[in-house]
Amino acid sequence: MKRSVWMLGLLVLMSGCMSTQHYDEIMGSVSDVNALKNSDRSQDQRIRELENVVKDLQSSLKSEISTQGVKVSSASDEGVRVTLPEAVLFSSGSVQINAQGRKVLSNVALVVLKGADNSIRIVGHSDALPVSGELKTRFADNWELSAARAAAVARVFVWGAGIEANRIRVEGRGAADPVADNTSEKGRDQNRRIEIFIAS
Repeated sequence: MKRSVWMLGLLVLMSGCMSTQHYDEIMGSVSDVNALKNSDRSQDQRIRELENVVKDLQSSLKSEISTQGVKVSSASDEGVRVTLPEAVLFSSGSVQINAQGRKVLSNVALVVLKGADNSIRIVGHSDALPVSGELKTRFADNWELSAARAAAVARVFVWGAGIEANRIRVEGRGAADPVADNTSEKGRDQNRRIEIFIAS
């Protein structure tokens, strides 16, 4: 009799442990589901913010988009991409931003400043022709030239628009990422560009 009572007690105790373990598993699953829901909400909010950035940029750069080859697009995992042809920002053979370029960058900066957490990556690109003329005395190659032009854009954002420097990253890609054929003048014009990526 004592043995039966002891076995019954052991069974009750084991079933209690199983229930606790099962309960913990269920609660862990519920917690995982809630975390996924919160992650989905956060992702949806990020997508809406980036869609608003695209709309704002398309509105503020409407003239440049229609007449000067400026492009605004979503770049999936990199946020929003603004592509600015060399001629919009720089005079030929220069790394100094011209007056028109300052105006365009000011419009971009106004949109960037709306999002307090937006990060900015500025990427300079060149064609495949070797650096020549006066630029050759200052830059060894297209890597240096493209980085200097990207840095010039960053300076306008920081010194001119008041965007915090810690939100900005600058890259020079030289001729490594062409978007057109470098054997034609038209293709080289397309390859000489600045890309600005805005991410939240």
